[in-house]
Amino acid sequence: MTLDLPNQIMDTSRAFLARQPIFRANMNVFGYELLFRSGLQNFCSAAIDSMTATSQVMSNSQYLLGLQQVTGGKRAFINFPQGMLNRHTSFLFSARSTVVEILEDVKVTPTLLKNCARLVEKGYVFALDDFRYRPELEPLMEMAKIVKFDVLAMSWQELEEEVARARKFNLKLLAEKVETMAQFERLKEMGFHLYQGYFFSRPEILSSKDIPGSKLRYLNMLSQLQDPTTDYDKMAELVSHDVSLAYKLLRYVNSAAFAVRVEVKSLQSAIALVGEETLRQWISMMMLSYLADDKPHELLSLSVQRARFCQGLSVLLPGIGTKATCYTLGMLSLLDVILERDMGQILDGLHLDPHLCEALLSGTGRLAPVLALTKAYEQGAWQLVMQLCQALSVNSLDLPPLLAVSVEAASHIYFGN
Repeated sequence: MTLDLPNQIMDTSRAFLARQPIFRANMNVFGYELLFRSGLQNFCSAAIDSMTATSQVMSNSQYLLGLQQVTGGKRAFINFPQGMLNRHTSFLFSARSTVVEILEDVKVTPTLLKNCARLVEKGYVFALDDFRYRPELEPLMEMAKIVKFDVLAMSWQELEEEVARARKFNLKLLAEKVETMAQFERLKEMGFHLYQGYFFSRPEILSSKDIPGSKLRYLNMLSQLQDPTTDYDKMAELVSHDVSLAYKLLRYVNSAAFAVRVEVKSLQSAIALVGEETLRQWISMMMLSYLADDKPHELLSLSVQRARFCQGLSVLLPGIGTKATCYTLGMLSLLDVILERDMGQILDGLHLDPHLCEALLSGTGRLAPVLALTKAYEQGAWQLVMQLCQALSVNSLDLPPLLAVSVEAASHIYFGN
């Protein structure tokens, strides 16, 4: 279960939201589980019941953040407590964009089965969350399409037994809380179809594996872009001497990300239009995309999202670091995963700001709270988010719009296409 029911009167102009990617076996993103909360303060209020509050939060997320923007057009997996299913709250979202997750503590009643059957008739897809077989669940198993297993909550033998029961109902198998590549590989052998967790951020480091020469060149260019002495003219020259970069920059400035009135046909005009800060960020992102060309798209998307979130936090935390430094912090935070190398080995050749290295290597130093808050919010770890906000004197209500901007930036990583 990942939905935090609100326990306060909420600010209806804000919707706290995080998302976790759900992958296919080929590491393409199938959808996102959305994690909601109305706010971060821990006090109870009898003024609003949890089901109504959760419904309003979900509705706000639809209209304030934009469901299609948050999920990139993929399926949104959303937890629906029993009371919400009985109130038809799922109709707030279209059947084409939603997977309705039925929580593990559901009580199977005639009313629930009737309401679920009605949703199936409307085209909604059901997933049974944190599944453990009980005979009374069989009518729901007949209606569901997906069954989710918490792989950390049981032994491998128990998991195999549960999977065997689920297979009788022709259900797609989704493993959640997958934390290592070893788990991922074993689950694939067991026949799982979908995977959720942070396994892609914990690579197996092979000491014999080296970085290919072409990627070393991109890494060196990435290093140059973090050097303040690399000025606008040098960056413009870099783009103008690389046909691929020049072409992609023209596509970028003519995309929805810029919404220019007249098509930009000149490379010089494109370079002038984006400005120094944006050009530096764009070339950095391009170098990162070349480094990650054999990795899941989600890694690059998450790198850009983290970069923009960290950059936004630099504005909320005056004096903690420049916008450029905090952007770089987020952008480089998955380099070890992308290159499948130890972060220390990678940073040795980049000559970065020592504060950046501290935060990336050990999670310490002046910049560490920026990355810590970014990761906590990204994962929907609301209690930790609240603690970090209090420690940093950050207003938690400033975070939802910052997420919206960050997700939008990540959605444009392929130049608005």
